[in-house]
Amino acid sequence: MNHAYLSLLLLGAVVACTPVEKQEQDYTKYVNTLIGTDFTGNTYPGAQAPFGMVQLSPDNGLPGWDHISGYYYPDSTIAGFSHTHLSGTGAGDLYDISFMPVTHPYKEAPAPLGIHSMFSHDRETATAGYYQVFLTDYNINVELTATERCGIQRYTFPQADASVFLDLKKAMNWDFTNDSYIEVVDDHTIRGYRFSEGWARDQKVYFHTRFSKPFTGYELDTTAITLKGERIGTAYIARFDFSTTDGEQILVNTGISGVSMDGAALNLKTEVPKNDFDRCYAQTKAQWNKELSRIEVTSDNTDNLFNFYTAMYHSMIAPTIYDDVDGSYYGPDKKVYKADGWVNYSTFSLWDTYRAAHPLFTYT
Repeated sequence: MNHAYLSLLLLGAVVACTPVEKQEQDYTKYVNTLIGTDFTGNTYPGAQAPFGMVQLSPDNGLPGWDHISGYYYPDSTIAGFSHTHLSGTGAGDLYDISFMPVTHPYKEAPAPLGIHSMFSHDRETATAGYYQVFLTDYNINVELTATERCGIQRYTFPQADASVFLDLKKAMNWDFTNDSYIEVVDDHTIRGYRFSEGWARDQKVYFHTRFSKPFTGYELDTTAITLKGERIGTAYIARFDFSTTDGEQILVNTGISGVSMDGAALNLKTEVPKNDFDRCYAQTKAQWNKELSRIEVTSDNTDNLFNFYTAMYHSMIAPTIYDDVDGSYYGPDKKVYKADGWVNYSTFSLWDTYRAAHPLFTYT
């Protein structure tokens, strides 16, 4: 967001800096995270806490410049909900830890799309800390929210034989899976990791996932990953099976970490101790209202309010938190350190942001 754009947004509006505690209104109602997902905006519509390490968002399942952030508004397919994304960049990377709920029989197209569903924007909602979409092919309603280090998905199923896929092989654009792992801990808990190469070199994302309902069975599929004729790792794809009744809801709670599977488990235990989607969303919504209330805008033109608060929202999704709840983080020298009394951040794009975003941070 540059100064000229900020001035344009404020045309015809009254602006005042307000204390953080002042939150008489819901500022998130003026955030539309679908703004920027068309043309060359390269933004994602999914759920995130302010500067959160998790960016839980839908992916259309197709590569290309228009799909840098995984989602492109003119598309009509969804092929997964992954936990990391880049916003507003020219780098197609991340898309880590991708889940996809289905009912049987499910639709699978040739690569790169794979397992997917059609969807309509008429049955889609997107705002700060919350995303919802209806998967037309499976009659499944998907809701997403996030804490700083965890993603929470709520699937509402029809009566069906259903499954949830976890695809650690899936990669798009610059991203490439180097190695992955899935371990079934018990009938409702899994953990593992995905190592990848792309704009982020030698990236490591560990995860720990808790289902709110035990799965009745599972299948693990592994294939060798080769590079220049040599095996470098293993690609894991898992399917977790459920028998669901009409309207039954299953939560998929996932903590991520750049340090270890134990770090991801600690993040999940700390930030999402219970299977409570509404509580997590309410907490994240309150965080967004706290941040957005730092600048109060009044206007008779609702479009001005949507433009301003959505732009302000976009200024506070990066840089991203990059440490566990105990302060542990993975350093650029591939060693683990611990932040003591401060927060470690990553996903800096200083050549894009130093002229406008960082001066804005000093004001708010």
